[in-house]
Amino acid sequence: MRIVLGSCGSRGDVQPMIAISLSLKDAGHDVLLIGPPEKAAWARELGCSYMEFGQDVTAFLDTVDNSASLRSNLSFMAFVKREIDTQFKILPEIIKNADLVIGSSLMCGLSSICEAMKIKYQFTAFAPMLFPSSFYPFLLIKKQTLPIWCNKLSWQAARLIDRFSLTFLLNQKRKKMHIKPIDNAWNHILGEKTIVVCDSQVAKVSLDVKHNFFQTGYPHLELPCKPLPELDRFLEKGTRPIYAGFGSMPPIEQERNIPLLVSAAKKLGKRVIISKFWEGESECQFDDDVFFIKNYPHLDLFPKTDAVIHHGGAGTTATAAVSGVPQIIIPHILDQYYHGHQIYLSNLGPKPVWRTRLTADKLTASLKTALFSNNIKQNARVTASRIDKNRSLKLIVKAVEESCL
Repeated sequence: MRIVLGSCGSRGDVQPMIAISLSLKDAGHDVLLIGPPEKAAWARELGCSYMEFGQDVTAFLDTVDNSASLRSNLSFMAFVKREIDTQFKILPEIIKNADLVIGSSLMCGLSSICEAMKIKYQFTAFAPMLFPSSFYPFLLIKKQTLPIWCNKLSWQAARLIDRFSLTFLLNQKRKKMHIKPIDNAWNHILGEKTIVVCDSQVAKVSLDVKHNFFQTGYPHLELPCKPLPELDRFLEKGTRPIYAGFGSMPPIEQERNIPLLVSAAKKLGKRVIISKFWEGESECQFDDDVFFIKNYPHLDLFPKTDAVIHHGGAGTTATAAVSGVPQIIIPHILDQYYHGHQIYLSNLGPKPVWRTRLTADKLTASLKTALFSNNIKQNARVTASRIDKNRSLKLIVKAVEESCL
């Protein structure tokens, strides 16, 4: 079967699609992944057939100095519009021989293009919060503890606004392709049966979701772990450290976090490994209890730590869960607020602390809870024992194959 997968986003959006692509390839399918140009060399190095497409997402994210500002949101909307324009212009030629096309993240135009070309289509969701539900609000709303009626109202308002934004934009494109207009872009992009690739032990699809779905588990990518003697020496010479990394969070915001992370760790007598968000040598000078690292496989590193502090991206949340370590989530955008709340509800970590409200005292208190709560530590271990990452990928392949029957 000829399968084309599409991704538009940060590393957290592309990495699971590489895992799915490689699993489909191993199952005997002819697979092509299209995605941001800056991820091409990395994907091909891993053995993934990859085509560069669209804008450099990493370069765009690096220009953001405050992800919560109106300016940043308008810039993001303009970015998405450019991506959609490119999708309708270029994708028809790329997917013309495909038996199935699988979209994810910001590949908003794929569903309409596939409909016009009569190609089977499926969408891959990294979190259940893409489905309207009374148990959580629309994804642009940060607060996750609103009453049910507020959550419902947020989805109704989002659908109304969508008529004059994404739905309107897609219908303009659909008119040029001579296909009928849609009244709900959200549902159309999700497709007839969405594959939800996250672990039910962490985030199970809510009972009131009406959309047709199949939940599989998160598609972990086994990355090669190159020897790093400096890390080995750091791990061997003292107590187990904590890890802190914030993925696609803008660099300027990550830089502000470093003094808070070091302060919180030292107050609790802990060593800390911090993910570098810059190239070259370390620009930060601390003592021997602080270690900076870049692009080291989380599946190998997290089990060697006592806790993981992160932004709440789907991949990092899933990896910390399967590693059996407590999590402290510092969300700053979209699904990260949802994941932070789910980790708290699952008793895998303390309440999330929003990036805009983060202080050294709040971070220290959260880290103390994660490190010394026997319930959280026990729950983290039990949850990890219930997640079978190999089975998750097998279920994803099965769901993809069954969609073409």
